[in-house]
Amino acid sequence: MNKLFHLAHWLLVAIAVVSIIAIAQTGYALWQTNKINAFIIGNVESELVPEHFKAQFSQAFRDVEQGKPESALERLTTVLETDDMELEATAYYNRGNIHLREAQAMGAQDNARIALVGLAKQDYRNALLINSSLWDARFNLELALLMAPEEPPSSQASEKSKGRKGGIVVKSLGFRVDLP
Repeated sequence: MNKLFHLAHWLLVAIAVVSIIAIAQTGYALWQTNKINAFIIGNVESELVPEHFKAQFSQAFRDVEQGKPESALERLTTVLETDDMELEATAYYNRGNIHLREAQAMGAQDNARIALVGLAKQDYRNALLINSSLWDARFNLELALLMAPEEPPSSQASEKSKGRKGGIVVKSLGFRVDLP
């Protein structure tokens, strides 16, 4: 009987030690989470941005507000490595917004404008592939397509009608929307 009490005593001590270790780990994780949340909210002014993806996303938003789109694009590209699909889709959407704003700020004759619109369209499409319910991404994709329409691939019917004599061939330039 004495051995049973002695075994129960050591079993309780082991459970207490494991519990204290679990409490310490949970407390540390909670402290880290509160630190990241304080950074995201903006209560902490720090030059060092935590490596957490949501903190990087938050800093990218601040970079855009401060007029640093290149820095914001770098941070959003870092955020794309996350496993959080909603955050990834939102990062693509915001990258598209940055590219589209830069394209809108350029003159209509600037050649770089079409490249930026193309990047914006690709980012919006990636966001929609991840989360097809992002209506803002759909709307902005439409705006980008209006800025730089895409030529649809020629169909075989129009190719056949070009060879006929006396036929009228009407070719209209439109744009294609490849939405999921």
